[in-house]
Amino acid sequence: MPSQCRDGWLLAVLVLVSVPSLYAQTTRSNAGRKKPAATSKANADTPVIQVTHHEDVDGWRVAETSHFRLFHQHLRPLAEAVLRTAERTRGAQQRKWFGVAGANWDTKCRICLYPSGEAYSQATGAPGNTAGGHTDIQLDAGRVLSRTIHLHGDRDDLLLGVLPHEVTHAILAGHFGGERVPRWADEGMAILAETPSRIEMHLRYLPRWRADELLFRMGDLIRMRDYPEPRAIGAFYAQSVSLVDFLTHEKGAERFAAFVRDGERDSYTASLRRHYGWSFAELDRRWKTYAFHSEKPADITTTGGGG
Repeated sequence: MPSQCRDGWLLAVLVLVSVPSLYAQTTRSNAGRKKPAATSKANADTPVIQVTHHEDVDGWRVAETSHFRLFHQHLRPLAEAVLRTAERTRGAQQRKWFGVAGANWDTKCRICLYPSGEAYSQATGAPGNTAGGHTDIQLDAGRVLSRTIHLHGDRDDLLLGVLPHEVTHAILAGHFGGERVPRWADEGMAILAETPSRIEMHLRYLPRWRADELLFRMGDLIRMRDYPEPRAIGAFYAQSVSLVDFLTHEKGAERFAAFVRDGERDSYTASLRRHYGWSFAELDRRWKTYAFHSEKPADITTTGGGG
């Protein structure tokens, strides 16, 4: 991979993992759970997103939009679909969590779309056996210096799941005042950018994680600074997206973002009381009722990028 996709030091690698294989043979029925509603589509009057193609660089094709520069070895239709999905996701996620489309980034976010899982793994060192990706964020005192998204996979996996997930990581960086977004919020918010069926792949395992006593107490999860040990990673992803969805339904997406921002700045105990009026014990009780004993709202809080 040329230097365009590799320069800068790595501060954070946010890897999209595939959880269902961990318990492929032990899924419990969740017949009572409502399926999430379809991801909202762009309005018919959405402005056309212009894609500009440039000369090749070291054997890599280059195309860009207002906020993204793509390095790829694919045909133009896929490259344009990736860039337009990235732009739509950026706008949708900015408006959802922060109420505005957001200012232009100082530097465009680079997207490196590899021709195969093997090429992805060789260039990044990350596993490339299934469709996936990760986002590198370079920060300095809370200010984002650069964003790079690394991807591989087939069209549907990229446009419906991996790319919206990773673009969400890219837009959240720098919004919460610290060196990085807390992992539970970062992953929960990113998963909610995917399609309902992909979100359900995480939520369906909550009863299993609970039976195995792998779920975290709310105070422990919210104060967690990094990913847990490998055996608990599936529970962490499922509980994180469920918690973010629950809190977002309670008071809205912008209030949730304010809760995380104030929690990082002050304390989560005070922020939880300020924004929701609860203690951690009350949050734990209410979340369990939402996750295990009540029908899920049909309008689960997804916002996808579209193709």
